[in-house]
Amino acid sequence: MYGPAIPVVMLTALVFWFSATAFRRGRALRERGVRIAAKCVNRERDTKGISTLTMQFTAEDGRKLQVRVGPFRNPPALVGGIIDVVYDPEDLSNAETPDNVMSGRVSLPAAVLSGLVLALAVFVLFFGD
Repeated sequence: MYGPAIPVVMLTALVFWFSATAFRRGRALRERGVRIAAKCVNRERDTKGISTLTMQFTAEDGRKLQVRVGPFRNPPALVGGIIDVVYDPEDLSNAETPDNVMSGRVSLPAAVLSGLVLALAVFVLFFGD
């Protein structure tokens, strides 16, 4: 009855959510991010060799924070190493290494395109014959 509209709605909703979230987080880091030196306190590697790092630093307001950054094929630090991270003072869970801050070149077009496809699929789902 609805044809492919339901799976298309589900898939494009997921793509829209992920790309919009990536764009929003990257934009926040670019606009108000604070760059600070952080110490690597842990490194986790998955079965494919992809690593994430747990970084520790003291925020501008004096709070000690630990954040996870990555993923990395070649991590920029080993445990005990110091590298720069950029964090969002309004969302302390949003942190990344400066090289990994999203520019929006991929996430914004993906969000716009998936949003348009999502709107069309919802329209077909509710108003199509």
